[in-house]
Amino acid sequence: MRQFKLVLAALPFCVLAGCGNDALEGTYEQTTTVMGIQGPKQKIEFSSDYIIANGSKIKVDEWERTDDVVVARNKDGQALINVRVLDGGKRLEAVGGSDFAKNVFVRVD
Repeated sequence: MRQFKLVLAALPFCVLAGCGNDALEGTYEQTTTVMGIQGPKQKIEFSSDYIIANGSKIKVDEWERTDDVVVARNKDGQALINVRVLDGGKRLEAVGGSDFAKNVFVRVD
């Protein structure tokens, strides 16, 4: 549960970028760095309907893409995650959020 809370805390700092229907599809390894200290890596799976982190599913109702930035939104329109797509989708980097925390997602599948 503690790891899931860390993932939820990181979600506002991210934006997802995707393919085709704007949804990011695949498994990524997330690294969070806070003030130069890197936390443990976590597997995150993105599908058109869910974000799965540590076995917990977060429902995604809409994916929105503007240029190289993708946002996943819930049913209330709140952003779940915001990322910039880099290297053709092989790497994602969180946008917005804090200057103290940096989230990077590297595709593993």
